[in-house]
Amino acid sequence: MKGKRRLKRSSNRILTGVLGGIAEYFGIDATLVRIIFVILTIFPGHVVFGLLIYLLLTVLIHDDVDTQRSSFFGGFGGPKTGQSTRKELHDVTEEDSDKK
Repeated sequence: MKGKRRLKRSSNRILTGVLGGIAEYFGIDATLVRIIFVILTIFPGHVVFGLLIYLLLTVLIHDDVDTQRSSFFGGFGGPKTGQSTRKELHDVTEEDSDKK
């Protein structure tokens, strides 16, 4: 048996990648999921509910490790995919600075 599928936000994103991640999880086209979401959201009286659900899913669904960005709308100016902003130290030794 292969590894478990995980629901995660996708790199195929327009805003936050939630709908793209749902599409990847179920193996369907992301455009179809987006169209269905928009139709259900603009249905009379459901716009606020649809936006709240989208924001809730944005908070609850983890971002794909390879596509983490520093910004809500796609990370303009942030690190490129696969690059890390963390600096690593190698071969560090500790010495006392008060030696006389």
